[in-house]
Amino acid sequence: NSARADLCVALAKHTGMSPERMMVADVFSHRFYKIYQLEESLSSILDRDDIFIYEVSGRSAIGENSREDVVLPIYLRERTPARDYNNSYYGLMLFGHPLLVSVPRDRLSWDALYHILLYRLSRYVTRPSSDDEDDGDEKDIEDKDNIPKPGHVAGASSQDSGAGSGGAQLWSRRRKPAPVDNSPGPSHWPQRARRKHLFTLQTVNSNGTSDRSTFNEDTHAQPYIAIDWEPEMKKRYYDEVEAEGYVKHDCVGYVLKKAPVRLQECIELFTTVETLEKENPWFCPTCKQHQLATKKLDLWMLPETLIIHLKRFSYTKFSREKLDTLVEFPIRDLDFSEFVIKPQNESAPELYKYDLIAVSNHYGGLRDGHYTTFACNKDSGQSDYFDDNSVSPVTENQIESKAAYVLFYQRQDVARRLQPQPSSSDPPASPACGSPPNSEFMDVN
Repeated sequence: NSARADLCVALAKHTGMSPERMMVADVFSHRFYKIYQLEESLSSILDRDDIFIYEVSGRSAIGENSREDVVLPIYLRERTPARDYNNSYYGLMLFGHPLLVSVPRDRLSWDALYHILLYRLSRYVTRPSSDDEDDGDEKDIEDKDNIPKPGHVAGASSQDSGAGSGGAQLWSRRRKPAPVDNSPGPSHWPQRARRKHLFTLQTVNSNGTSDRSTFNEDTHAQPYIAIDWEPEMKKRYYDEVEAEGYVKHDCVGYVLKKAPVRLQECIELFTTVETLEKENPWFCPTCKQHQLATKKLDLWMLPETLIIHLKRFSYTKFSREKLDTLVEFPIRDLDFSEFVIKPQNESAPELYKYDLIAVSNHYGGLRDGHYTTFACNKDSGQSDYFDDNSVSPVTENQIESKAAYVLFYQRQDVARRLQPQPSSSDPPASPACGSPPNSEFMDVN
């Protein structure tokens, strides 16, 4: 039942770094799931968790900010073009590892923070050359609109209570930020403001999913900052290989990676004969005694909408844990014919085949968590990711993850019935969820 302080002292022996300058955080899906306080217990950490240790300058911590410094959690996001909206809208996608940066309170302006973060990223971010910085007057005017907004971010005393997790794809249905009205005129901009800025800064919530207005002392919430990259700037100046690189210590060599399982294997196990344990005997209604017995579940009929609840929580006499095994499930043509005892119509295979229409994801542990959803639009065939008030388009290879908790399938004959019949004047209908032409629609209603 060690505390954060004990872990930092132990790490100091291996690294030579002062434990007072260490911060411990649980990082999941490119964001902070939890930032541990100094005397907080680490008993909730599981083997599957990714625990990051950060070195910050000075004796600072989240919720323990000194008068001289404030520790800012920093997220990395990339703008993505919208598919279904006009060009003034854009998507945002989290990437990379988040940062914890200690900043002097007297340097909390946007311009100063930009250069502090640029220095912290210098190991894997290339600064623009002098030729890149001078792109002409018209480009300079555009860059002025995109530089970090002048202003002031004040530290706060407590951490934002919303600490959830979700998938990395985000969607911000708002227009690109316009210049602040009280910005100084061109004659007041320092010379470096005419240089090309690699990224912009934005205050966000603890998930990095929603932009917020500037934080101040009265909000009593921990400020979170997002570094937003344009795709071309990220590709040109951000070295992802260097940023994701690390040296593996010998002590982690023994950790075995869990093999994924197929959904069909889960269904087979669900319908197989199970011998009840001695601690869980069957009560016989005839002799009125508990007896050792076997149990078997069979499928006689299949519903139009099939909901599969994956077992993600394990409870035994000795332990309780969240299961993060990857379950591989098909997007289309999930065949249940072999699991039905008495097929009603073997000549109609669509009565036993299903297409995926939605997935409910769970992030977190036994006590708390965060839910997100993948769902298919029956009209456009596009799959979208829903995370609170953020909605973003996704591809099929992003749907399958270790967070999948509840799967929603629709029987193919139902999808065919519900598919609208186009008139001769109507254009061809869109294929369902990225499927090839002539495939069935998936109804999410």
